[in-house]
Amino acid sequence: MQKILTGILEAIEDEIKAQQHYQKLADHAEDPMVKKFFEQMRTDEEEHERILRTRYEGFAKMLKANKEK
Repeated sequence: MQKILTGILEAIEDEIKAQQHYQKLADHAEDPMVKKFFEQMRTDEEEHERILRTRYEGFAKMLKANKEK
């Protein structure tokens, strides 16, 4: 179970890096459509991060409950 938690944390870090990357691209985009595209990509990555954090919390609770048995 700890491997799952570690893997999810690594994935969360990747999502945050992707958000930062897309935001940089959006900041440098001159074309409004391109800027909007990268902003949407950043928003998508934020949603992925949110989902992963929810899953992490769920697995962490399961791990804690199993240890208390």
